[in-house]
Amino acid sequence: GLDMGHISPGWERMFAGGLMGLMESARENRHRLGADATPEQVAFYDAIEIVYGATIRFSERLADLADALVAEYPQHESRLRAVAAVCRRVPARAPRRLHEALQFAWLMHEMIEMEGEHVRSAGQFDRIFAPYYHADIDSGRLTRDQAKELVKFFWHKHYARTRGSYNGKNFVFGGQDAAGVEVANDLTFLAFEAYEDLNTPDPKLSVRFTPDTPDRVYRRVADLIRRGHNSFVLMNDAPVIEGLVKRGKTLEDARSYLPIGCYEPAVDGKEVGCTMNIVVNLAKAFELALHDGVDPLSGERVGPRTGDPEAFTEFEQLQRAYERQLEFVVTRAVEYVAAHERAWPVINPSPLIAGTIDDCIAEGKDIGEGGARYNSVGCVGVALANTCDALLGVKHAVFDERRFTMRELLDAVRDDFDGREPMRLYLLNRVPKWGNGIPDADVLGKSIADHYCATVHSLRNGRGGPVQAALFTLDYRTTMGRRTGALPDGRHACTPLAPGVGAMSGRDRNGVTALLGSVSALDFTETPNGSVVDVTLHPTSVAGEAGLDAMVSLIKTFFARGGYALQCNVFDADMLRDAQRHPERYASLQIRVTGWSVYFNTLSKAEQDGFIE
Repeated sequence: GLDMGHISPGWERMFAGGLMGLMESARENRHRLGADATPEQVAFYDAIEIVYGATIRFSERLADLADALVAEYPQHESRLRAVAAVCRRVPARAPRRLHEALQFAWLMHEMIEMEGEHVRSAGQFDRIFAPYYHADIDSGRLTRDQAKELVKFFWHKHYARTRGSYNGKNFVFGGQDAAGVEVANDLTFLAFEAYEDLNTPDPKLSVRFTPDTPDRVYRRVADLIRRGHNSFVLMNDAPVIEGLVKRGKTLEDARSYLPIGCYEPAVDGKEVGCTMNIVVNLAKAFELALHDGVDPLSGERVGPRTGDPEAFTEFEQLQRAYERQLEFVVTRAVEYVAAHERAWPVINPSPLIAGTIDDCIAEGKDIGEGGARYNSVGCVGVALANTCDALLGVKHAVFDERRFTMRELLDAVRDDFDGREPMRLYLLNRVPKWGNGIPDADVLGKSIADHYCATVHSLRNGRGGPVQAALFTLDYRTTMGRRTGALPDGRHACTPLAPGVGAMSGRDRNGVTALLGSVSALDFTETPNGSVVDVTLHPTSVAGEAGLDAMVSLIKTFFARGGYALQCNVFDADMLRDAQRHPERYASLQIRVTGWSVYFNTLSKAEQDGFIE
């Protein structure tokens, strides 16, 4: 589908001169082009004037309303006058104080979403708001507690707007700036305190880590997660930045990445990264290979003819058939999305956000026309573990051990193992599985990932930019699982697929270190559109100082081995069962579902049972 909603405006570009500064920049570039300006460019510059002028007038109306409300609420006069003063300053002009910067960001967030784009990153919080915070603290205009209260108001407005739905609002912390200097500062820790005080699953916090990240950051984040404040994804700057540079970004720009949505990086203020345009079910491509391009659930031909598997004499023939099915699916999907993209400027012109993105004003081009410096499309690969496990099942059962014929295996998956439970249990329990540190599985998993990424990166999108690979699952593990038949890994038809880039649920039997060892065997510099592994830990394993040390060590080791990102749940099954029976006792229990967190009580029983399982 055409994803116009995984995007972040250029917050610092907005803040630098306010909307009046952006309007002036548009006028200067329009004058520079003169008679050479195309009708499309003229229309774009006219639109900038219209929407920014209207936004400024809207904020002035809010200021008038705040002043008028003083008569009705005299006990709140000081607050209302403060709101009015801020709304008369921003977004017209550059903010000078923390309150002004937060109000600017909130108003523009709302206006851009009204325009039609979902703002999937609210910026690198401890970098873009730090100058205003430190200026207020140093001048004595705000105490630290007052600043924290402002942050809590700001975040609670986001939460009250959505009540935790729409996947949460992403704020980024830590990492480095364009010059490679560590970002973490006092505002980082103040924000963590505000998040802990609110105890809501939204906002969600992405934390970037570098080799120079202070140990204090690791320990603070790990401690919050183990105590149930788990709306975090932890990202490793090293593979993220190298992956972006490989795809054409400068090193300085790559260092300024933001995780968009959940874990999909894009350059702050310079990239229109439509990170969720394409989602590919890797396991479905393998299912097509088992049936010569025909979907066994529908009986329809979906992919090309790649041969009757019964005629294959060696495993490599089956693997090549799978690769050809995958290539066909990815290429066709990119073609469809490119056709959609060409209609974007007409369907959804986006001047409000385009004026904040580098090069759009200079070029006089909207974001849908490719006006941004970087224009990428994401292609998300789902179910790596299921694909690897299914290929291994055929390899071991049919080609290596010759325990079953290909015909017997095909009949079994076509019938969802009905009457063949011994075969299913053999495939489930006697064949190596991805996520256990087993060399055969790790080598095959990496081969699948490498071929998928290379296929994606050979293609271009409809705005002239690259298509970028990702490996994660989100809630597609359920929706795509419903459309995937039984597989030769022992999985029943229409059941959920594997979470993230890790093992299939319940199959990582060699422990968390083996799981992370398998995952870090992948080359994450080839997943510039993101990846993540889900880790579940028992509370006793991270209890006390020794447990905190172990948790920090786990994170650091994963990153040192090239891991991309991880997210954690810390709970035990008995606690979750008790929460099902007595939800009133667990009103604030949070679960990291995938790229976002929710209250456990808001999940359906089937979803709750999945975490218990």
